[in-house]
This record gives sequence, structure tokens and C-alpha cells, in this order.
Amino acid sequence: MLHLLQRGERLNYVLDRIYADVESLAATEFGQPNPEIRRPPKGSEAIYAVPCFQYAKEKDTNPIKLAEGLSAKWNQGLQAGSLIERFEPARGYVNVFVDQKTLLARILKDLLDYGEKYGSYPKLNKTMVVDYCSPNIAKPLSVGHLRSTIIGQALINILRARGYRVVGINFMGDWGTQFGKLIYAFEQWGNEKKLEDEPIQHLLELYVRFHKEAKENPALEDEGRAAFKRLQQGGEKERALWQRFRESSLEAFEKTVARLGVKFDHNWFESEFEERACELVNELLAKGIAEESEGAIIIRFRPLLPAESPEPPPAQPPLVIRKSDGTTLYPTRDLASAVERIERFQPVHRLLYAVASEQTLYFSQLWNVLEEMRKRGFFKHAKINQPGILKYIPFGMVSLPTGKISTREGRIVYLDELLDEAERRAAQIIAEKNPDMPDARRKEVARKVGIGAVIYADLSQDRIKDIVFDWSKMLAFEGNSAPYLQYAAVRCARILAKASPEDRKCLEEPKDADIPRMVEEIKEPQSIELLMALGRFPQAIAEAAERYAPHALASYLYDLATALSRFYTEVPVLKAKTNTARLARLTLIEATGRVLRRGLALLGIETPEQM
Repeated sequence: MLHLLQRGERLNYVLDRIYADVESLAATEFGQPNPEIRRPPKGSEAIYAVPCFQYAKEKDTNPIKLAEGLSAKWNQGLQAGSLIERFEPARGYVNVFVDQKTLLARILKDLLDYGEKYGSYPKLNKTMVVDYCSPNIAKPLSVGHLRSTIIGQALINILRARGYRVVGINFMGDWGTQFGKLIYAFEQWGNEKKLEDEPIQHLLELYVRFHKEAKENPALEDEGRAAFKRLQQGGEKERALWQRFRESSLEAFEKTVARLGVKFDHNWFESEFEERACELVNELLAKGIAEESEGAIIIRFRPLLPAESPEPPPAQPPLVIRKSDGTTLYPTRDLASAVERIERFQPVHRLLYAVASEQTLYFSQLWNVLEEMRKRGFFKHAKINQPGILKYIPFGMVSLPTGKISTREGRIVYLDELLDEAERRAAQIIAEKNPDMPDARRKEVARKVGIGAVIYADLSQDRIKDIVFDWSKMLAFEGNSAPYLQYAAVRCARILAKASPEDRKCLEEPKDADIPRMVEEIKEPQSIELLMALGRFPQAIAEAAERYAPHALASYLYDLATALSRFYTEVPVLKAKTNTARLARLTLIEATGRVLRRGLALLGIETPEQM
């Protein structure tokens, strides 16, 4: 388990308070600010475990004896009123125990006190800037854009719940010779009506045609470069066309990502940073960070701490930031945009870039440039104390099983096509399971189930792994899938709908005085397991935020849904023998449904009202 809490923050949840107490003891003993704390394996009554192996190695002592000594020492120091009941050694670990009824009562109180906001943390006064999606204009979004878009949006949602101020940026490529080629192609073969009706598809056709024609007539490459030069110089006709391409592209992008529940905070274009990039080159020369080489301006690198895995290359080539003809490149404009983010969104804690793992070298270079700039006092108007303000969030590739989507041989699969296919397949399954559902409702449920299946198939796996979509697993109503979690939440709502008006009123107006009586009725192993799982929701959010790992939250939600299934199978709810037992169990059902819906929403997944 990682360091989940931040120095000085207000602790709202009982498991966080216990965690903080254990962390303080271990930090004092080990002389480390963030000692490792783990959650014991399933079946253990302990709630945390402190491993002693590393500290024992440093002190050249036996970890088993060290754990025994620490347990005895910490037990002697327990204060009256502490939530911790005792410490026990176990094979080199110090296990932490609490009084179960006290803990269950505190978790239940947290659930009732925070209601729909349960799981959220107080504001941290730290800003995270997330770069995600970030396509080139004039081309449709493809399946290749899926992971950056949904990983980035999930991180934005999770980090906001963790208390960060988060800014999401879609940084679009709209500058370079390829746009001169597109301008020339439209002037030669463009169709105004097609540009109005299907702008992205028409622009893609023109771009493909240009390259096909250029194979036969290489002089067209010069025409494209000339058109881009006129665009750079502010040519009125070229600027007007290029602006239309940008506006049409953005409108199409936003329409597609809206299907995934994504809405960008800011849409930035690469071209907007051309002037600042030129200034930046001169500033980097003046600071001695950049140098001239054969007419070009480059930045050389010493071996420094690289970006996140995969393994970094043994040596970094220099980064070219201005060509010998005086023009800047994409890295220069990207760097200029990074500087703008740091200065505009103060105080910036991290710049996050959700980009495929193929770009490891480039982001290692960008990390090193920003770090050198920080060391040399480049950011005069922004307070940056910590090293490594840039955080690269790499992810693996996505692929589709052969023949699963009907498309022309060899053509890129567009994101809209994938989402259409997911909705179509979901509609078939829902029609089979619920043939009496009205068409309009079935269509809406299919949208939520199909899109949710696509999102969860990605986010339920470690982002660094390559993924292959398997429709049968993605859309299964059993196992680790979005439909399984959505169905669990719907089941909770269905149970609550069957409760009596008196019981529903008690749920809507909970009283602290009811908590001790309800805890007395939470005695079955399945009931205790479910309430303990609910208590871990805030920490699941904190862990996902700390690790930039949406799959940590997805894994938690699956465990919660599984605990609900065991509870629902073994413990009668509406037919409980006493009013208090029924209220306690309905409270667990209501809280579970609420946490499932909230957790899925953080991943960007909607929950249908029925399935």
C-alpha cells in the first residue's frame, strides 16, 4: 500500500485516521516519512500490517524479532480512547487490530454523515493539469485515441474526488506542413457541401488523395510546403480555410468524446504556441540550457532520472527545438505549452500527460528539460519547489480481435464505429434478457451498458498493459465487467424500491441513535464483510489517485459487488426477523448502491435505472 495521506490534511474517515496513527508510529520508528503499510490478506482480522523486512535489513537484525519488539513497544504506548486495540507480530509483520464493533459503528456513521459525498476528500490547494486525448485536427478519432481519452478523464474525476483542483487540456495538433498539403488538396479537389455535411471524413479523403497523387507527381509536395508557408505568413485565404478545418474538427471531436462522458476544460491548439516557442528558444539559449549545432538549436542531456516505465533507453539523443531554417518543431511548441500551464494554473503540483508508452523517450527528454529549467530559476512567476513537475502516464496499446467489427480490410477502426458496435451488441443482449422493455428505454440502457463495457474493459486493467477487447467478456453480466457492476447497483435500487414506506423514511432520515442498535444486528460474516468493504471506498479513491491507477478503483468496485452478492445470497433483507435488522441491512444495501454508482461515475460509467 502506498502513502495515501498528505501532511496536515483533515482526516474525515475512520480508516484514514487509523492509517495515520499507524503511519506515525512506523515513521518515528523507522526514520522514514512514508513507511510502507499494507492491507493484510483476505480472511485476516487485522486491518493493516507494517512490514519490518527492509528496516531489519538496514539494522542488520531479524525481522521476526523486530516485529515482536515493535508490537510490545507499541502496545505499551496505546492511549485510552485509541481506535487501535492491539498490535500483534506475525512472521516479520506488525498486524494492527481494532475493536470490530467500534470500527463498524464508525464506518456506518461515516456513510450516514457524508451521504452522496462519501469518498470525497477536503480540498488540498494543489493543482493537477491533465493532458489527454490530444488528436491532430482534420482526422477522425480512432480506436487509438480511446485509452488516452478515458484514462485521462478517469484520472481527472478521481483526482478531483481526492481534493485536487484539476484542469483537463485537449492539446490538438494543427500546425505543420501536413496542413499546407490539406489546404492545397481542398483548393484542388474540395467540395463545399461535403465539408459542411461530413467535414472530417471529407478532409481525410482529401489528405489520402494528396499523398496518392503525390506519388505520381512529386511536385505536389512543393505545393503543400508553399501553402503552409503562406499560412505561416498569415495568408488570408489559407488562414480562413485552416480555421474552418479547426472548428469542424473540434466540433466532431467533442461530439465523439461526449459519448464517453468526456468534456474538455480547455481546448488548446499547437499553433497558438508558435510565437511563444520562438521566444522560448532564445530564453533557453540565454540560460545555457540549449546550444547551437550545425545551424540548429538543440538541448543535450546528461543521464538524469527518466520518466515512468517502461525501462528508459541507455542514452538520450539531443532534442532539436529549432531547425537550421529557423522554424520550431512540435517539441518546442509542446514545451511552450507546458510553461504556459505552469504559469497559468498556479500552484501546479504536477503536469500529467496520458500518452501511449511508445513516447517514453520523448517524455523523458521533456521531463529533463523542465527539471533543468526549474533548477536554473526559469519559472520566476510560479512557485515550484518539488522536482519532477512533469509526470508521464504511459499506457499500452489497444487492439481488437480479428473480424469482430465489420469494416473494410486494412482500414483504421474509428472510435465512433467501436462505440456503435458496443451499443448494438448490448442492445441484443438486453433484448434477450428483457424482451418486454420498451424500445426507447432499451436504446438508452444499451447506450449505458455498451459504452460502460468499453470504458471498464480498459480501466479494469493496469494501464501499462496492452489490451485486446473481448466482446463476450466485456458485455458479460457475470465476472469482472461493467454490466456486472451496473447490475449490482440496479439490484440495490430494486431491493430498496420494495421496502415499506416506513423503512424508506427511516433510510432517508437516519439518526445517530440508531447506529449502535444496527451494529448489533450486523453480525453475519457476509454483513461484516460488506460494511468493511464500504469503509475502504475513500482509500480506494486515494490509492487510485496516488498511483494514477484507475484500475485500483475498478478492482475495489468488483470486490464490493462480489461482497454484495455473497450478502444478498446468504442474508435476508426485506424478510429480516426484526425491524432493526431490516433497517441495518437496508442501510447496507442503500450505501452499497450509492458507492457503486459513485465509483462507476468516477470511472466515467453511467448506471442505468434498470437492466
